Amino acid sequence: MKTLAIEREFGSGGREIGRRVAGKAGIPFYDGELLIKEAERRGVSLDLLKEYDEKKTGSILYNIALLANYGQDMKQDRIYEMCERLQDTIRDLAMQGPAVFIGRCSTEILKGEKTVGAFLYCSDEKQRVARVVRTEKVSESEARKLMERRDRQRKDYFKFWAQKNWADRKNYDLELNTGTLSPEACEAILLQAIGYEK
Repeated sequence: MKTLAIEREFGSGGREIGRRVAGKAGIPFYDGELLIKEAERRGVSLDLLKEYDEKKTGSILYNIALLANYGQDMKQDRIYEMCERLQDTIRDLAMQGPAVFIGRCSTEILKGEKTVGAFLYCSDEKQRVARVVRTEKVSESEARKLMERRDRQRKDYFKFWAQKNWADRKNYDLELNTGTLSPEACEAILLQAIGYEK
């Protein structure tokens, strides 16, 4: 069985689908929060990033890119070292056996024959907005702003670290449209793609 690495639009349901795949296949699931906890367990200190995160909006890992770009006075070498160690954590976890990784350039970090890289998006904007309203407990207008901001952050992070366009289909083995495919259908396709057998 192969590892699954997912990049996704905010509000596409990619995290939930990844979690479903991991649960059905009986393999570990790692999203941003779990990756950070695992990296810290392995000795990667994220104090600087957490301090910066309180002053800026966005995820801790997105702020790595901001710090690296604009943090000339904030020990730029240390920023790159932290990011490299987070990437090493992803590689180490993947070497332990098949798993599901969500975001954080995992599709690029783990690119190869032992990993399936997928991009999940939602062509139905109403469905996407409704999902964000439900999961984030915000109004429709707030959901739209949140979708735009998070997608921009993911795009910028991917561009900075992978030197590629986040939404370019050539980066991935497959793309799934959660606007037309149900979570169950996406789960089944991804399970087949990674070689899961009942």
